[in-house]
Amino acid sequence: MKNLRSAARRQPRPAAVATAAGAALLALLASGCTGSEPEAAKSYQVPDSLCGTAVEPDLLEPALPPGEKISTRKKTSVGYERCHVLVDDTAVLSVRKSWWDADTTAPEVASSERGGGVELDAQLSDDRRLAWSTKGAVGQIHCPKPSADPDQRDSRLFATFVIFGDGKAKESEMRKLITAYTESVSTSAECNAG
Repeated sequence: MKNLRSAARRQPRPAAVATAAGAALLALLASGCTGSEPEAAKSYQVPDSLCGTAVEPDLLEPALPPGEKISTRKKTSVGYERCHVLVDDTAVLSVRKSWWDADTTAPEVASSERGGGVELDAQLSDDRRLAWSTKGAVGQIHCPKPSADPDQRDSRLFATFVIFGDGKAKESEMRKLITAYTESVSTSAECNAG
């Protein structure tokens, strides 16, 4: 009997166990709060157009990093138009519209230097008009009445997105972005001028 009483006296009381567990939980939570870094935020407002082409901010936002300010820089040359999106004066995203031969496909544009060298990881729409990855996307734009330039009438217009540096977006987000962007361009004056 003596051994049973000794064992019973050595068992902690339920209130003491609860207090010790509560203190351990509070210590764990407190150390987790002080040791983690706050997530960087976007202080800028995501635009509703990209160098003159309407695009929903919710679709563009995943392709952009945190930062204080956003701006764009546009360059136009024969056969293409390029727009760089800058966050805090650093280029983070390139958008390019360019004319290609009539038999060109999205994978061909994506893998070329002019297409930005987007690595596609085999994500391709069934009609081969769209290709995308976590680092970019390419989309063929349907132009019902391209400009009066005869070269453009026998060509295909493509849009290319390339995310620079360590940035990336989900593949599903890039597909939505390139789909919306190509549809927006197809209704623009550029594709309905002829």
